[in-house]
Amino acid sequence: MGEQLMGVGASSRASQLSFTDPKVCRSFLVGTCPHDLFTNTKQDLGPCPKVHSEQLKTEYENDKDKAKHGFDYDYMRDLQKYIEECNRRIDVAQRRLEKTPDEIRQTNALVSN
Repeated sequence: MGEQLMGVGASSRASQLSFTDPKVCRSFLVGTCPHDLFTNTKQDLGPCPKVHSEQLKTEYENDKDKAKHGFDYDYMRDLQKYIEECNRRIDVAQRRLEKTPDEIRQTNALVSN
């Protein structure tokens, strides 16, 4: 969602930016911003601090040399990072579920002796 929610100033500021500006969300330009993917979940990243502009997204999609910017590579790298974090959390939760309550009590009894 990003800075486009901040009112009229954000839309005029977005029109002054180029899609290569570091203030623009590259993930949004290429596909979907991870900040938007995990909304209202335990993995919620909060609002994206960068500009999400449909106009800039269209400019990026129409750019003939968009491959030279490497946004696709950055997007895939960032998504892989988020996937690895999700997998890590799943592994931790599964390890926690592996022990039954009886096993936990037995382990606690052994540790306290």
